Amino acid sequence: MKTKLTTKVLTEAAFMATLAFVLDVFQGGIFRGIFANGGSIGIAMLPILVLTYRRGFVPGLLAAIAVSFLQMLGGTTINPAIADTWYKVFCQIILDYIIAYPMVCACALFTKSYHQATTDKQRILALVFGTSLGGFLKFLSHFLSGIIFWASSCPEGYFGGPVMFSIVYNGMYMLPNIIINAVIICLISIKQPRLLSCEEGENNDEQQIA
Repeated sequence: MKTKLTTKVLTEAAFMATLAFVLDVFQGGIFRGIFANGGSIGIAMLPILVLTYRRGFVPGLLAAIAVSFLQMLGGTTINPAIADTWYKVFCQIILDYIIAYPMVCACALFTKSYHQATTDKQRILALVFGTSLGGFLKFLSHFLSGIIFWASSCPEGYFGGPVMFSIVYNGMYMLPNIIINAVIICLISIKQPRLLSCEEGENNDEQQIA
């Protein structure tokens, strides 16, 4: 699915990035006392998922990258004091912020299947698989950060050590996130399918940016 980066598409990407960031900050505040090292449960991934299914990989990726930088500018859980080497801080920035949200855009692998589907069941499967893939890759990014940067946060004697601790910790919020966002985007597809599609040829009347 190829989309021209018109003014309208870039505006949608900017709006979705802002919405995702606001939702991320809001739900992060709610769950701060539960997930001390970062992480939250909510629908912050949903704007990126909707935009990617609606407009394709590149617009979704641009919005996701914008969210990443807004997170770093707006305050993060980066704490250099717990790392014993500089590269661990660098790894956390890369894994928890720069690539975490862009990973969600892997759902683009299923956008063609979604738009070519002829039944609700086929569309729902494309949405569930795409959301699950994007969510799993985001989890994987946080998991790697957990065993590289947050290893010192693992309780002494924890079964499985930092690896198991990272799986459990990040899984506690990412699994609910995948389920919640998959359910909601499927409901959007059923109740408001126009939000996940754009009219063919609508870009022909817009100014092409790239």
